[in-house]
Amino acid sequence: MASERKRLLSKLCPVCGREVETLYGGVCEECYRRLHPLAELPRELEVTLCRVCGAYKLGGKWVKPRNGDSLREALEEAVKRSIRVRGRAERIAVSGIEGESVRVLVSGSAAEGMRAYEEEHITPVRVWWELCRECVLSKSKREAARVQVRAKSRGLTPTEIDAAKEVVERFLGSRWRGNLDLVDVVEKGDVLDFVFSSIPSARLAADALKREFPSTLLETRKSVGVDASGRRLARITFRILLPEFKVGDVIEFRGKLYYVTRLSGEGVWAINLNRLEEVKLGRGRELIESSKVVCRGEEMEPVIVASLRGSEVEVVALRSGRSISLRLERLHPQLKEGGSALLAVIEERYYVLPPVQPLRALASGARR
Repeated sequence: MASERKRLLSKLCPVCGREVETLYGGVCEECYRRLHPLAELPRELEVTLCRVCGAYKLGGKWVKPRNGDSLREALEEAVKRSIRVRGRAERIAVSGIEGESVRVLVSGSAAEGMRAYEEEHITPVRVWWELCRECVLSKSKREAARVQVRAKSRGLTPTEIDAAKEVVERFLGSRWRGNLDLVDVVEKGDVLDFVFSSIPSARLAADALKREFPSTLLETRKSVGVDASGRRLARITFRILLPEFKVGDVIEFRGKLYYVTRLSGEGVWAINLNRLEEVKLGRGRELIESSKVVCRGEEMEPVIVASLRGSEVEVVALRSGRSISLRLERLHPQLKEGGSALLAVIEERYYVLPPVQPLRALASGARR
């Protein structure tokens, strides 16, 4: 009885002759799906990629790829923009790239009430290889921006130059374009410039240096004409200014004397010479611009601590060999008999200070 009732309710598909319970548009589900595909793709998909960096064109603009497969990402975007969908599509995905064709998987249903199903479409692909605007500028070596690294009232030390290079190299190595936008590194004596063909890349490099070193950042802009479309062109200079002091110098800041022990992107550490305690001075503009060097580390006398008796200390100067006896209000706890120290004379007052290692202090700060 039930089978007879089912037969009475069945319908005949006029295309394939099959008996079915439901017709869609007057035909069975399989015929409807064949006659009304879920999606339609163009006869050929075209994508344009940069042959140097892998960027791809999207709506006339060059786009940075989100992952390492630029071609797949470009094809996914081309499919999204060119596919025509009928009915309800739940998912559209590039399932494979084979030679000069792309395989696209579409899931959904072409008519109301029809269960979801999948369709596969294979479309030829044409890939155009060009140079994006950024790579054209990089290849031409045109200077769009410059990052200058300087130190206040002095030249850069070889250690500072090496550390700045390491920061920029590390920063560029972590980016998608790498060092493509860095067209030159100019090192003249004790100054350092990084020349970029891209303003955004130069700005990011300047920000990286500013984060890694206690410094100030100054940006200046200079007009250099117009391009072919009449748009004004500018060349930007970013100046990173390191402090006048280095590790091992004694500075005066806010009326107090400090012996600089460490520099890094987190700030400046120094020994307060009144209390002989290490404090963090920060890294702000006031410290960079208002501090004053009162004694360079290279001006101090290297000594050996011969004896310590209460507040009395006897040191032997390594350069002259003379023995010096001093009575000091405070002694730094790092001083030990037989150990190395530095003797500083500031405003006729003697200080016996523990040595610091400028090379390691600066480099480790830059590599945090």
